[in-house]
Amino acid sequence: MTPSRRVPARLIAWLAALLPLVAGHGAYLLSASQDLVPWCIPHLEGCTSVSRAAREGSANLLFKALMLPYSVMVAWFWWLAARWLREALPGHVRTVRLLFPFGLVVALATGLYTAALGADGESYQWLRRYGINLSFAFTVLAELLVTAAVARDERVPRALRRAMVGTCLALLLLGLASIPLQYFAGTRHPALNAIEWTYAVLMLAFYPLVGAAWRRTAPPPTARAPA
Repeated sequence: MTPSRRVPARLIAWLAALLPLVAGHGAYLLSASQDLVPWCIPHLEGCTSVSRAAREGSANLLFKALMLPYSVMVAWFWWLAARWLREALPGHVRTVRLLFPFGLVVALATGLYTAALGADGESYQWLRRYGINLSFAFTVLAELLVTAAVARDERVPRALRRAMVGTCLALLLLGLASIPLQYFAGTRHPALNAIEWTYAVLMLAFYPLVGAAWRRTAPPPTARAPA
C-alpha cells in the first residue's frame, strides 16, 4: 500500500481481535478434524489447550500464519491507543507513556511464543511457556490502564464503560481462579484449559471496545500503512 492510503484506527482494533481469534479456533478445528485433539467446546470442557491445538500439522501453519502478523498488529494497536489517549485525554500522562512499551512486550512475547510453538527442546519450551504468560499479562495491564483512563469520561457511553470494566473484572477473576490450578493440580487440569480459552476471548474482545471509545471521544487517529 502507498503512504497516501490510510487505514482507520478502528479497523486495526478489529483486526487485532480477529486475527488471534481465527488463529486459535481455526487451529483447534483443524486439529480436531485430524484426530490430534478431542472434539469438545474447549471454553467449557477444556479438553485441550490453545497451544496443544496449534502444535502440529496444518493447524500449526495456520496459527503461525495469522499470529505472526498479529504480533506486529498488536504493537501498532497499542501505539495508536497511546496516541489517541494523548490527544483525547491529555491528563493521563503516565498511561500514555506505558501503553506502547506494554504493547511492545506483548508483540515480542507473542512472536516468540508463536515461533517456538511446535518446536522441540527445552529452550523452545521455555520460550513458549513464558512468551504466552508475558503476552497475556501485559495485554491485561494495558487494558486496565485504558479502562481507568476512560472510566469517568462522559463522552464514552455508560454501557461501553461498563463493558470495559466488566471485561477487566472478569479477566482478573479468571486469573485468580487459575492460580491454585497452576500450582496444585498434578497434571494439566481441564478447568485450566477452559479458563485459558475464555481468558483469551475476553482479552481480545476488549480491542473493539477501545475502537468504540475512540469513535466516541474524538476523531481517532489514522494508521498510515507501510509503503
